[in-house]
Amino acid sequence: MRRAFVVVLAMLIMGSATLLAANLKKENPGAPSVPPQKPAAVLYDQTDNAAGNGAPDQDFEASYNTYDSFAADDFVVPASGWQITRVNTVGTVSAGGTAAVSVDVSINANAAGIPGSPVAGCNYPAMVPTAQGPGNLTLDLTPACNLAAGTYWVVIQVNQDYATAGQHFWSNRTVQSGLAGMWMNPGNGFATGCTTWTAMTICGVGGGTAPDFLYSLEGNILPVELQTFNVE
Repeated sequence: MRRAFVVVLAMLIMGSATLLAANLKKENPGAPSVPPQKPAAVLYDQTDNAAGNGAPDQDFEASYNTYDSFAADDFVVPASGWQITRVNTVGTVSAGGTAAVSVDVSINANAAGIPGSPVAGCNYPAMVPTAQGPGNLTLDLTPACNLAAGTYWVVIQVNQDYATAGQHFWSNRTVQSGLAGMWMNPGNGFATGCTTWTAMTICGVGGGTAPDFLYSLEGNILPVELQTFNVE
């Protein structure tokens, strides 16, 4: 009798997970995209021309691992060099969605037009946002990320369980600055075929037409002796 009860319970749990997975989306149309508050020390701002949609950028719980996805967008540091102290992203959550537990954010080198490895000292796993909601993230980088001139990528993945907190989407932009925004879903749960870094528009996520993400960077102009140099 006890064994039969355990079997029935397992079947109910599996059925519930299947129903939830059927509701996972690869875009979030019609949701508002409002830039977060920013102080004066803005190094880069790409929060204009909101597309009114967004792509998933989330590390789900174990039962939805095939849907885990990453998103990234590029920026160019001028000859003066930058010290990045804060990353702001504009985003949305699904209906009934709540705050992220934490965020994996990194500043990565450019590798022939796609994100490469994180820059030394610029990888921030499981970072608790300084502020968030609904969907917007303010991420204070400690220690600060020091960069020499060159092209780099902001890479984001939100740690959030779908069953209790819904989905998170990084809002996208109708205008492309620099290289196209990149996206990948290694487990191919969204059935896009984008298991490695691929342009968001090719993957068809976030509506399939908006080429960039909405975000801004804050910090300071960096003295040359503090710059971290990378060979692209």
